[in-house]
Amino acid sequence: MAENVVDQLFSNLRQSMPECTAVRLVGHTPKSEYYLYEAVLEFPEKQERISAKIYRAKGKESSKAQARREYENLLEVQQAFEKRKITGAPMPLGDFSELGAVITLKVPGLPLQSIIMKAALLPGYADHKGLRKSATAAGEWLRSFHKTLAQGAIVLDTAAVLKDLQAVAKACKREGLEDGDMQLILSGAEQSLAKATKTTAASAVLHEFTPLNISLCDGRVFLCDYSGMEATGMALLDVGHFMAAIEALEKYPFCNREITSSMQEDFLAGYGVTASDRAVVRVLKMRELLRMFAAGRNVKDAAVRKKVMWANVMKKFIHEAANRTLSQAA
Repeated sequence: MAENVVDQLFSNLRQSMPECTAVRLVGHTPKSEYYLYEAVLEFPEKQERISAKIYRAKGKESSKAQARREYENLLEVQQAFEKRKITGAPMPLGDFSELGAVITLKVPGLPLQSIIMKAALLPGYADHKGLRKSATAAGEWLRSFHKTLAQGAIVLDTAAVLKDLQAVAKACKREGLEDGDMQLILSGAEQSLAKATKTTAASAVLHEFTPLNISLCDGRVFLCDYSGMEATGMALLDVGHFMAAIEALEKYPFCNREITSSMQEDFLAGYGVTASDRAVVRVLKMRELLRMFAAGRNVKDAAVRKKVMWANVMKKFIHEAANRTLSQAA
């Protein structure tokens, strides 16, 4: 079915661009929530690479609704960025939400996830200077995004954060989280939030600011996914989400603590996180890590051995992360 939609999408795209002589498909990646197609638009004197995301229906939300939301998010971000002369968002090529799709120019550069893997695996990247610059640039870009789409300040609801953290921790307990680790996380979070200020910055929140979605080109940062963006929320949610995504890379043999810790510090410095905000970020990061643990590994039910191995790896990782992140606060 997705292939039929692609044919229709490319036909509509060519009709909207009379100067385009051909649309050539070059890649296809199926994901859990959508299909991602990459193609090249052929013009008489140039080529343009594009990304076409075709959504799958998710629960009660149709593919059209998901595509419409992302398209509107992209328009809002583009308008805000143009006023502040900021780059970093893919340009939509039209409204294709009736087909459950979003088509944009492909963002340039190399994904941050690939940069991290190169730094971990290749001898030429041993000094990690490029990696640290990338982390700082990511922090600076996210700060610019939050300032551009700022919504003033909101009250930090510490009770709600702790309640949510407790619920996620209980879900992780069913996956094997030790009682001692759960107690350390909850008590450490309570102590950390007690040191935080009563209000925090509000802004549009991305929810998808991760190394997989970030690309870097000539020192500039680009984010390719705005599907989960909300108009108003706690800006530090994006900071905690990114920090958790970086720290979670320690689960893999190619990535070590030296890389992830330096990246997190450089990212925080680039963003300009205050001492008070750091206490909140520690809790938000731990909550995201616990959510990863509770979600489990996306494998077939028959692959019991893989699920058990994943749970054991995550249990050890969460134990170490809790002791690093919240043990002093507790």
